[in-house]
Amino acid sequence: MNNPVVLYATALITLVRGRAEQARREGRNELGASAIEWAIISAVVVVLALAIAAAIRGVVDNNIGDIEQGAN
Repeated sequence: MNNPVVLYATALITLVRGRAEQARREGRNELGASAIEWAIISAVVVVLALAIAAAIRGVVDNNIGDIEQGAN
């Protein structure tokens, strides 16, 4: 459970929930809903980018020997 992607997503979800609750208390339901939508979209994009980067790094780490031999 120490995966940084999971920890980031959990923190972002907690932040979004807090902002939504604050918006509800202040009577800004429409603005809060719009902010939540953008936060969720942003979180999904960030998590996907981190997952893709981790996958690319894994491939590079697995093939580092071939990459070094190709450079020589």
